[in-house]
Amino acid sequence: MSSPAAPQDAGAPASLLIFPDEILGEIFLRLDSADDLARASAACTAFLRVARFLRRNRSLYRRPVVGFLRTEGLSLDPRLNPRSLHHAEPPHRAASAGRALAQLVDLAFSFLSDPSSWRICDAGYGRLLLAARTTVTTAGFVDLVVCDPLHRRYVRIPPVPDDLSTGAFPDDLPKGTYRWGRFPLLAPTGEDESSFGVVWTVKLDGKAIALVFSSATGGWCRLTFCGLRGNGAAMITSCRYYAHRSVCQTSELFTDVLMLDTRRMKFSVVRIPRFRPIRLQAIVEAGEGRLGLLTIGDGMLDLYCKAWQDNGAGGAEEWQHEKTIPLPDADSLMYTFSGVGAGYLLLRGFPQDPSELASSSQEVPKIQYFTLEVKTLLMERLCVSNKCIDSAHLYANFPLLSLPTV
Repeated sequence: MSSPAAPQDAGAPASLLIFPDEILGEIFLRLDSADDLARASAACTAFLRVARFLRRNRSLYRRPVVGFLRTEGLSLDPRLNPRSLHHAEPPHRAASAGRALAQLVDLAFSFLSDPSSWRICDAGYGRLLLAARTTVTTAGFVDLVVCDPLHRRYVRIPPVPDDLSTGAFPDDLPKGTYRWGRFPLLAPTGEDESSFGVVWTVKLDGKAIALVFSSATGGWCRLTFCGLRGNGAAMITSCRYYAHRSVCQTSELFTDVLMLDTRRMKFSVVRIPRFRPIRLQAIVEAGEGRLGLLTIGDGMLDLYCKAWQDNGAGGAEEWQHEKTIPLPDADSLMYTFSGVGAGYLLLRGFPQDPSELASSSQEVPKIQYFTLEVKTLLMERLCVSNKCIDSAHLYANFPLLSLPTV
């Protein structure tokens, strides 16, 4: 007969709870500051190993959306309207990171010469795309800068070569031709976040032109798409979304979605359903090789999906309704899509009663902003404000792990 087990020594320390490295990593990402991460990594070799892994493999972790920046037009003078990061507030899960980042980023662009001469055009992966307010090249394109406001670094984008810009926006268009200006944006990034791209979209009647810059090659290339049905210029200047590493341009007024794959330099058109009454729309990546269409109407958020094909082929009838989600406080708030980035959408909820909005003040903000995680459709209130911002750029970054992005 085996001997009975020896009784446990009452004075012995309790066994330590051991977390897998993956759990420790998620915990460390939620610390408030880099100093906290440094102190944690000094506690033991296991913590130090995890902290080093996080810094080397930032791309494995989704950057949290910590706030948003207002889209700046030519008339918005930052000297009269100082820029600010509308950061996440409790109980949003990124509240501590947003508060920390808001104190660190230099949105006055003091690291640039003549800081007030630049306006924000786009944001993504910790970078901002800035356009000059006044400097225009001979082809009509303004100077561009990609900067990292957290580390106060920037890169000037070389001008579009004459042989690529020729004819992109001619002055001698036939009378009655519908034409729009140029709109710069950051191209979707792949697994290699160290490189970036910039896209100029040029609109003419029934034709779209894309001029794409790659930081990997240091050069520009051009792609032209003809044959847009309806008013293609109006369609391509409307809301912008991202799916399958493509830029998607759509409008509630048209059933065609123009998609630009900046990696393969290829345009395609996807047909979407027509809704009556008209509903607000957003194109998203639905996962499992599918394309998603989110719509807002009657206080509900609806998701439609279809199989994604690289050539964009397929009609509107292929879309299948998958989910309906009630929007928070839909009986008192009206919702719109206001921004996109890093796998999230920004939704703005403002009072349905105009008198409530008119009576709002700095002390009693009335407008609510929400983040919607595309992958899970998790909706969280990001912040509350007295400013009604129609168009914004979501800003996502790791305050703890951030390395220079340019």
